[in-house]
Amino acid sequence: MTDDLRPPRRYDDARLATYTPQTESQAEALRSARQFVRLVRVRTGRPSWMRLFSRDDGLRGGLYLVGPVGTGKTHLLASIHHALQTPDGDRAPVACAYTHSSALLRDRRTPEAYAEHVAEHARVLCLDEVELDDPAGEVRLIGVLRALRERGVTLAATSNAEPERFVSSHLGRDRLERFISEEFERQYHVVFVGGDDFRQRLDKEGRAWIGAPDAARAAMRRAYDAAPEPKRWLAFDDLIRLTTDVERTRLTADLARSRALFIDGITVADTDAALRLLRVADDLYGLPDPPTLSFTAEAPPAEWFAAEGRAGLAAAIAEKFTRTTSRLTALAAVERV
Repeated sequence: MTDDLRPPRRYDDARLATYTPQTESQAEALRSARQFVRLVRVRTGRPSWMRLFSRDDGLRGGLYLVGPVGTGKTHLLASIHHALQTPDGDRAPVACAYTHSSALLRDRRTPEAYAEHVAEHARVLCLDEVELDDPAGEVRLIGVLRALRERGVTLAATSNAEPERFVSSHLGRDRLERFISEEFERQYHVVFVGGDDFRQRLDKEGRAWIGAPDAARAAMRRAYDAAPEPKRWLAFDDLIRLTTDVERTRLTADLARSRALFIDGITVADTDAALRLLRVADDLYGLPDPPTLSFTAEAPPAEWFAAEGRAGLAAAIAEKFTRTTSRLTALAAVERV
């Protein structure tokens, strides 16, 4: 498997046996994941000529796990990948590819060429955090999913958004109904994974100082002075400028060179800033060994870009932004000053 189609190293130890359900929906998701692995093994164990006449095998196009942030969906997805890649008795491993939806959407190959690249390496694609910010992304995702099915690649996917809450729901009822009926309800098993955000129970290395700018900055400056090298201090406005001036993967690598990252004065005033911060936070969180994060802000993360009072695309982005605030508060313990 190529490096671009592997799970992040932080999920090397993720297994179905180590997923501990906290709710009935999580227990159902675990059962669905186990059944998915079993059915994939059955499907891929058949000769190719037989698979042409065995469409109704209970698997359909695949499994779609959806629910709020921090309920363990990515753990389940990585566990599915590891389970299929491991021999089971006399059954050989099933080749799997794993990627994040942002990588799929950024890829410059046509949907057919991208699907062909996946199909050359895998019988299953694990697609993490399906999300759509614009109609072009929706069209690309639909094209890739169809091309994968044509090539016999089964899908396992996760998302914080149910299909009807994708951006298409704000762009016309006809497109919404087509998207749901053609790409999810008819093609995939959709399983809701509910529960509390587990990230808030984790130990946190970083710190966040919330309050008046001068007091919060002074508190973080003391922590910065005491932190070992390599470390980096960035005003939030400078970070936003970097997201414009530096290509995304290069910026992530540049920020990751520091063992401690200090961001001063986070203020999310509009949709553009929300999306830029969302992408930086997601990219850093996805690293196997991210920098220790500290930041200051006048308001706590949950209040930066709330969905209440917003409509259309801004509301859709605000809903997705809850994952960003979850990850930031998972990385940094909040302290009011």
